[in-house]
Amino acid sequence: MEQTKGQFEKWWRVGDAGVLLAYSAIVVWTIQYHEKWADEAQAWLIARDLNLGTIWFHELRYEGSPGLWHTILWVAQHVFHAKYDALGYIGAAFAIAGAAVLIFWAPFPRMVRWPLAFTYVMVYQYAVIARPYTLLPLLAFCAALLFKDLEHPERLTVVLVLLALLTFHGTILAGCLGLAYLAEAYRHREELQPNVRKRYVFSTIAMAVTLIFIAGILKPTTDVEEMALKKEIAQAPLSIARSFPTFWQKMIAVTTGAFIDWVIPSLLLLSLFTAWCIWRKKWLAFVLPVGMLILFYCLVHGAAHHHGTVFVAAITGVWIAWPSSSEQAFLGKIGRFAVISGSGLLLLLCSFNIWDAGVVIKHEYLYPYSGAPDAVRYLKSVDAEHSPMFGFLFGTVAVQAYFDQNVFANNPHTYFHHGLPLTTTVLNENELNRIKPEYIVAYTQDPQLMLQVGGKELTAHGYDLVHFSDGYYLYKQGVFEREVYLIYRRTERASEVPAPEYGDSAKLNAGQQ
Repeated sequence: MEQTKGQFEKWWRVGDAGVLLAYSAIVVWTIQYHEKWADEAQAWLIARDLNLGTIWFHELRYEGSPGLWHTILWVAQHVFHAKYDALGYIGAAFAIAGAAVLIFWAPFPRMVRWPLAFTYVMVYQYAVIARPYTLLPLLAFCAALLFKDLEHPERLTVVLVLLALLTFHGTILAGCLGLAYLAEAYRHREELQPNVRKRYVFSTIAMAVTLIFIAGILKPTTDVEEMALKKEIAQAPLSIARSFPTFWQKMIAVTTGAFIDWVIPSLLLLSLFTAWCIWRKKWLAFVLPVGMLILFYCLVHGAAHHHGTVFVAAITGVWIAWPSSSEQAFLGKIGRFAVISGSGLLLLLCSFNIWDAGVVIKHEYLYPYSGAPDAVRYLKSVDAEHSPMFGFLFGTVAVQAYFDQNVFANNPHTYFHHGLPLTTTVLNENELNRIKPEYIVAYTQDPQLMLQVGGKELTAHGYDLVHFSDGYYLYKQGVFEREVYLIYRRTERASEVPAPEYGDSAKLNAGQQ
């Protein structure tokens, strides 16, 4: 009987390997069609052009994120001489590792953990898009795997430190999981040996030092762009302030984005998961990280790609609360029904997210995610990099990443320095007349507005639109925003054009959100 059971388990493991292989194939195939956008290029350029000391103790405060991802990219480039084309595969390697932890070691039944690997966040948003979030499932799931081991707190601490250094969302998740782990250990304090308790002390100190270090390196100064924008918004007229999303609008966005796309079903699912974790007496590991990430999104900062952090936190919390196989053997009728119900909730979550993943991967194949590669192809076809060029707005870093040197004369860096003065967000007429760039590359999320405002000013200075590179920031079954590049070329009449009526520092940030 035991031998037969062992043979079945062996074949199930083969099935696990097959699922991981299928997952890997989908991710790698999709990367072939993904056009890297500005956020992917920004970290790459910072890692390429700065030393680690400058990255950690100067530039990160402008990025608003800890530097584990930047350090990984720095090592990839400066030690292994990786090229920009390798960026997607670096992210994919971490995503595949995270999927492997889920597929092979999650406590859920295979009918749940297999489809979980193919949900939107797992197979696309945090796998194909090469950002630090590709490491989030791996580290969060490793934390869940180690959470029930109360005898070795140092193991979980290593994972939580790495998670905290990944992104600020990872910092929140790590801090919440650490508190939940300490609460669990306190419940079982009488069972812990004195030497184990000492390790808890050292682990707690290590985690506290990590959080203090992160607070120190990320403490914003007055010249940080985010601080300046908040000041502008606070002083803006009421009509402008009302154009920004409210707390409740953000709440709806992050809840539906993290779960199943509609408000009421998503809130119901979130409530049922919470109730399930309370029944399991492991609610703190679910409620604390999920609640804090939602609150952070609503109060401070949030974009579509941050929705996945709540998804990962929710799966991690349910994972921690899930009964082990030995625990399930002693569950009564109600307990077994609760486990089946928990599996049903996870399958419901999977069904909507797998559909989203299928649609977005199809769109990735059909449409350009970013117009940057097309813009680069055009610029290289006309040898534009051998003549002076200007670039405007943050998105131009996605163009810079394809060149080995700074190609925009109006930008002192290849990356976008999110600190004042924001040199590439305004058109400096004196600089324009002095350098006389042959080409101007303008990035926008609203091409119509850019053509009507910024485009008219460039035309007034003697530049004509010669190329339009379209792009779509894909999100689930739709488009979150556009990722467009407009290329202008100086004409013969440029030197004869009088100064326009817009003024010397007319802003070119039309469409920038």
